[in-house]
Amino acid sequence: MIWQTLAWVFHEIVIASPSQTFYSLGRMVQTSAFWKNVFITVERFGVSLFLGSLGGFAAGLAAGLNAGVRWLLEPLRWCLMTMPPVILVVVGMIWFGMGNVQTIFVTALLIMPIVYINTIEGIEAVDTRLLEMGTVYRAHLRLFLEDIYLPGIGGHVLAGLTIAAGLGIRIVILAELLGAHSGIGHAFALARINLDTPALFAWVIVSLTMVGVIDLAILQPVRKHLTKWK
Repeated sequence: MIWQTLAWVFHEIVIASPSQTFYSLGRMVQTSAFWKNVFITVERFGVSLFLGSLGGFAAGLAAGLNAGVRWLLEPLRWCLMTMPPVILVVVGMIWFGMGNVQTIFVTALLIMPIVYINTIEGIEAVDTRLLEMGTVYRAHLRLFLEDIYLPGIGGHVLAGLTIAAGLGIRIVILAELLGAHSGIGHAFALARINLDTPALFAWVIVSLTMVGVIDLAILQPVRKHLTKWK
């Protein structure tokens, strides 16, 4: 196993072995502090994903249906996707201080462009023949949205949400690491200060598990449902 081999080669402060990591994880899950930090991070992530996805979907829908709106939003989208997350974390700390608000603000802001782009791609992928038929029969806007656009862009939006979920966890943890007194990121910071490498690796496993559960238990079933609807 590559992980175990690297643990034999390098000092335990650099790479914790699988046995050390899972032993540390076993001890952590028995404490109330572990579950408190996990709950706080999940709560921040959930709120951030909801707000970022909602904002990105609304902006993408407007931009996909109106070229003028897209022209106005593209520079902002480009800035958010090219700016290093740590810069926004620092700005968020200056504006909102340390804690929930800056963490949610930064994460939601960086999730928005991903959902925005996927929403636009979904709109552009809608069958033009359906749009022409709706135009010929003078279908109203609500019919266009509910029966033509939404079934067509659902898969694209959920694909964006899958990417956003993975990115969102990383951003939340980064924001907590730099500017919070609770959550998984804060636990990371404490483990780093104490040179507790097994705890660091244990928290990595927890983070990966969270993303996997969100994707497999929530996003994939919803994606399959929308595919059948389409």
